[in-house]
Amino acid sequence: MKWLAGTWTSEQWAQWVKASPWDFPYDREEYADALGKTWGAIVGEDFAWPMAYRRVGIFQTAYMPFGMQQWGPVGAHAGRATQLLDATRFIPGAFTKVDLQIHKPMDWVTCTPRWRLRGGRLERWTERPNFVLDMSGSYESIHAAYSKQLLRNLKEARQHAMTLFEHDTPETLYHAFERYQGKRYTIPEGFGSAIRQAMYHLLHQGKGAVWSVYGEGNRFLAGAFFAFSGNRVVLLFSAISDEGRATQAMAHLINEFLVFAAGRWTYFDFEGSSAPGLARFYGSFGAVNQPYLRYQRWSLL
Repeated sequence: MKWLAGTWTSEQWAQWVKASPWDFPYDREEYADALGKTWGAIVGEDFAWPMAYRRVGIFQTAYMPFGMQQWGPVGAHAGRATQLLDATRFIPGAFTKVDLQIHKPMDWVTCTPRWRLRGGRLERWTERPNFVLDMSGSYESIHAAYSKQLLRNLKEARQHAMTLFEHDTPETLYHAFERYQGKRYTIPEGFGSAIRQAMYHLLHQGKGAVWSVYGEGNRFLAGAFFAFSGNRVVLLFSAISDEGRATQAMAHLINEFLVFAAGRWTYFDFEGSSAPGLARFYGSFGAVNQPYLRYQRWSLL
C-alpha cells in the first residue's frame, strides 16, 4: 500500500466504488470534491481509504469533513478487516492527529476502546451507532414493525393540518435548521457551507431530494434531505421547528417517505446518533444499529 494525494484517475476511483461491498454517497469522488477539501488516500490492491487533511498551526491533521458520516474504504477488498488494519501503517507520519470514521468491515472483531501505544503513537478503534432500516419489502411490512409509541405519534400528527412538499430547496432547509436548531446548540463554523454544497451537488446529480412538511399559514414544521446511492437512501440532513416537534411532523414526514421508498431501495440509513432520544426515534421505525468505526491516532514523538 501507499499514500497517494490525488494521483489516481476518476475512472479508477469509480471502479473501486463499484466493486465495494457497500454503497454510500460519501464514497464517490465527485461528492468529496464538491466539499472543496484537500484529500488523498491509502491505496493498495483493490483497496482505497480516503481521508481529508489540512494544516492547523504547525500540525497536520487527517479529519472528517462536514457532510460526511463515514468515508471509505472502497474497493473489492474494502470489506476485509486485515486490509483496513494494515492500511493504518501507511497513514503519513506527518499527520500529528488522525480522527477518521470508516465503514465497518464484515469480519471486524470488536476490540477494546482503550488507547494503545504503537510505534510512538497512541491509537484506538471505537464503534459509533448508525441506524439502518431494511425497506426492501412492502410498506405494509415496514409499518407492521413500527413501535407503539411511533403509532401514537403518527396518530397525533393526523390531528394537525400538514402539507407535504417534495421539491423544496437546500437553502430553505438549512435556514430552518439555523433558525430552530441554532437555538439549541452552536453550529460549527464551516458546517453550513459544507452541507449546502453537498445537498446542491446531489440535487444536480439527480441523487437527492428535499421533502418538507408545512402547517397552516405555510409555517415550516419539518424537512429532510434524502441522498440516493445505489440501493441505499441516506437521511443526510434534517430540520424541525418547535411546532413541528410538538405535532410529530418529522415522524409524519419519514412515514410518508417510506410509503414512497419501500421496495424502491433496500436500505434507509438514518445516519445514526449517540443521542438516546434520536436512537429511540430511529429504532421506533424498526431500524437496527449497524455501527461504523472511528479511528483516532496521536503522535507523541
